[in-house]
Amino acid sequence: MKKTIFLSLAIMAMVGLLSSCAVNLNGVTANYSRINNYYVNNNFRDGTHKLVIQNQQDFESVFGDAAVMGRNGQPTSIDFRHQFVIAVILPETNRQTTIETALLRRNGDRLYFSYIIDEGHSTSYTMRPFTAVVVDRNEPSYVVFQRVTRQDLENAGIQYTGPGTNRPRL
Repeated sequence: MKKTIFLSLAIMAMVGLLSSCAVNLNGVTANYSRINNYYVNNNFRDGTHKLVIQNQQDFESVFGDAAVMGRNGQPTSIDFRHQFVIAVILPETNRQTTIETALLRRNGDRLYFSYIIDEGHSTSYTMRPFTAVVVDRNEPSYVVFQRVTRQDLENAGIQYTGPGTNRPRL
């Protein structure tokens, strides 16, 4: 009898633990725009960082301009009076790594920033993978970061086709 009760409690605890790890893909899609032509400053501390950046000074302490020649070569303009930035930065690596914003959803007083990490082959150089998006200040600034997989999105009935997908723009 005691074994049956203990086993039942253990199973309920495991189910509760596994369900609390599930990603939240509910809510209303929030508008965002990916920032382009920036890099992570060399003096920014290594490691994984999930950031909500509210002002220009904090932004400049993390990112530097990386303008390039040609059309759309200027860094994305950010107006911190009306916008803020959500960013995920990974540790320096010698593997070809991309971080792609999969979803940005508003659910109540929170934004759920879902992203996918793809690791590729080894390279002869190192890089500091990151993704960052600009969001209107009318959206909640409390952000829940969720690393998701394509399977998570598929299970939720969300079609994701990768970086070439047209995203909502500000």
